[in-house]
Amino acid sequence: MRRLIATAALGVCAFAAQAGGYTQAGKLHSVQVWPAHNGVLVQHEYMINPDGCGRSDQLLLRPSDPFFKEMYAMLLTAQAMSKPVHIHVNGCDQNFPVIVVTAMVN
Repeated sequence: MRRLIATAALGVCAFAAQAGGYTQAGKLHSVQVWPAHNGVLVQHEYMINPDGCGRSDQLLLRPSDPFFKEMYAMLLTAQAMSKPVHIHVNGCDQNFPVIVVTAMVN
């Protein structure tokens, strides 16, 4: 029983220590690929920069992330269909907030 409680407490602490934040549900203004950046740059209707990255005008989706293809496809679909999305960002890379989760909403 103690192990279960300790495991649950550590799990809660790990989520509480997670930095970053979520955007409101909003539409995408742009999805861009530039040779100077390793990744996809995204402009969301409700931009956020919870970790104080150097740039707050765009978000970065990195091709090295495990679900890059799925998130990129979702973002392109959302933009093409004018559907709102939630985006979770965490950390900074190339001075941009890094996209770690995407979710399309109706």
